[in-house]
Amino acid sequence: MQIKHLYEHYLDEELRRDIAELLSESFDGYPKGRVFFHQIPALRILAFQGDTLTGHLAIDHRIIHSGGVNFNIFGIVDLCVGKGYREAGLASGMLKYLHDLAKKSSIDFLMLVSGANEFYLNRGFSIANNVCCWMMVQNNRSIGLVRRKLEEGLMYKAVGDKVWPETEIDLLGHIF
Repeated sequence: MQIKHLYEHYLDEELRRDIAELLSESFDGYPKGRVFFHQIPALRILAFQGDTLTGHLAIDHRIIHSGGVNFNIFGIVDLCVGKGYREAGLASGMLKYLHDLAKKSSIDFLMLVSGANEFYLNRGFSIANNVCCWMMVQNNRSIGLVRRKLEEGLMYKAVGDKVWPETEIDLLGHIF
């Protein structure tokens, strides 16, 4: 199994097709034929068995703001593993790869929104209870700002020595 990262603008059409198929297979209601849900990510971590794409993790690199402080984060989006490759530690391997990359990149936190809290808690993530502010996007249109706690798990993992803020988080864009 090989895990590597690839910046979005380097994806070729064949790999885009493979990613779209994996996303569609992994997430009910994912837009068919698309390689993103709300916005194109900055980069992706991809896992391969030979030439076969077996795992995917998209990264939204951005600044978030809380309590007068900006934080440099990697937002985790669309972590998935192909059906024939699940339960083999591949998702954990991609998360470790991301954490190692974040350490080299001056990232303060890994951050995500997920209902799979137990999976992420077992990999060093913590649940955040902050009120968040973000741009609501539907059908490729910005429709307004939302300010509330998230029903699904807002989670984070510190990469450096910064402490997760207690105050409202401004995502400075769409939710991931």
